[in-house]
Amino acid sequence: MLLELRIKNFAIIERLELSFGPALNIFTGETGAGKSIVIDALSLILGDRASADLIRTGAGAAEVEALFSVEAGSEAVKVLEAAGIEVSEEIIIKRIVQRAGKNRIYINGSLATLVTLGLAGSALIDVYGQSEHQSLARPEEHIELLDTFAGLKGGGGLRESMAVAYRGFKEREAEYRSLVKGADELKKRREFLLYESKEIAEAGLTNGEEEELNGEKERLQNAGKIKSAVVEAQNALYAENGAVVERLGTLLGPLKEAAGFDSRLKESAEAVEEALFSLEDAANTLRDLSGSISEEPERLDIVLDRIDTIHRLSRKYGPGIEAVLEHKAEIDTELVELEKSVTERAGLEAALEKARAKAETVAGRVTTARIKYSAGLKKKMEEELKNLGMTGALFDVNIYEAAQKGAAEPGAKDGKTLRLGEKGADRVSFYLTPNAGEEAKPLARIASGGELSRIMLALKRVSVSEGIETLVFDEVDAGIGGATARSVGQKLKEVAKAQQVICITHLPQIAAFADKHFAVSKEESGSGRTVSLVEELDEAARIGQISKMLGGLSVTETTRRHAAELIEAATGNSVKV
Repeated sequence: MLLELRIKNFAIIERLELSFGPALNIFTGETGAGKSIVIDALSLILGDRASADLIRTGAGAAEVEALFSVEAGSEAVKVLEAAGIEVSEEIIIKRIVQRAGKNRIYINGSLATLVTLGLAGSALIDVYGQSEHQSLARPEEHIELLDTFAGLKGGGGLRESMAVAYRGFKEREAEYRSLVKGADELKKRREFLLYESKEIAEAGLTNGEEEELNGEKERLQNAGKIKSAVVEAQNALYAENGAVVERLGTLLGPLKEAAGFDSRLKESAEAVEEALFSLEDAANTLRDLSGSISEEPERLDIVLDRIDTIHRLSRKYGPGIEAVLEHKAEIDTELVELEKSVTERAGLEAALEKARAKAETVAGRVTTARIKYSAGLKKKMEEELKNLGMTGALFDVNIYEAAQKGAAEPGAKDGKTLRLGEKGADRVSFYLTPNAGEEAKPLARIASGGELSRIMLALKRVSVSEGIETLVFDEVDAGIGGATARSVGQKLKEVAKAQQVICITHLPQIAAFADKHFAVSKEESGSGRTVSLVEELDEAARIGQISKMLGGLSVTETTRRHAAELIEAATGNSVKV
């Protein structure tokens, strides 16, 4: 809650230090005395844009500093810790607005951004009335107020179950979308690899094939030369007159005969005989070959085409047949993995559908609970508004499921996908009929500042709000008086039992309920300048202040007794006049 507020050179406030109590803090004073300036100073702490017009005339800078007590794990603490700002049990926020335009924000001594301040400030204080910080004017806050009334929030509640189911769904969705995001690329890759694998497979390559083909090519390209050489050699060795075989045969007989007479010739005769046999075999082989050798141009074309195919594949995937075949093995392995991704996608799609169905089931239970409790909220709110002077006002809770037609996400039913969130699938909007016979319209568009304050006061009365510990009601008494004002005071007192309340009022019936009462006034200083002053009142001063609110400048014993009676009736304590 807010413990202290220090203001320096802000508008007509020269220097001011305030200490707030934990319950109901009331500010009273004449119109123009500076009550709203205190609210404006708080607005700076909440992250409002600063203007040099706020700086007191003659001063170079204005300063606003606030001290809050906080609990570990509160929303404000989470915001600051996420921004790298250390927090223990207190938060000190200081804003310096300079005429030169170099404004500064300090949170616990660390420089902070306006965004961080806005997030932290909105978690510390909520202002209802003339300020821009009116949560009732933000339809997105209505769901929080309804869920608080319905008891859906807190540990183990339906909202927690919804958040868990939604996060599970979003995790599955992220996994699925990550896979699908590259699906087109994977498809193109798979088609490309299939083409390459098929191209290599259809070629039917084998290791060593190229060497054999090159040899065959040489033979076919030189078939004429080869045949001519074979025929010529076969003729010279055997076929023609005086051939080598014939001549050796003629020589071999006398040589063998001579060897019978001289053993030294035996080895030479055997060598000539062996050569003769070898030449006869060679001649026979050449004779057989000469008949089989032809130029075969068609076969040569086939061999050349095959060699060209090998060279082409080698340029793309090689070099060489071995490298081409290794490349095919690699892409076949990758194709197996790609097939697995197709199977994985089907599994993720099923998991996503299951997660969505679970989240939608929980969202349905949340919607059912909201509808059930909205009737009770309507009834209680209309009772409270009647007591707060809004006789004839009708309060309605509009709940509808947010859906997107034609959605293509897995899990969509009938072309309709609910827009799920951690809070469920609902949008909640409060409607108000201020006066009997009028049409109900969105609360955020038709209620005045004073009406918003009283409506929020009624909501705080029927429901204990979570999170924000300090509520500020600016002129909650606008347009009311008498018995209704006393009812407003009672309700402020009741709200202040659970949360710190700061209220600006013009009515003594409300001021009488204060646990701490501050009087705001303005006076002319010795230098002839007007300054705004705020004084915390003791019991006697309170009687005097409320007497002025009852009877104007003329304070009589009667008005003082009336003031004392108001305080006694409000607090239940005896007061000395």
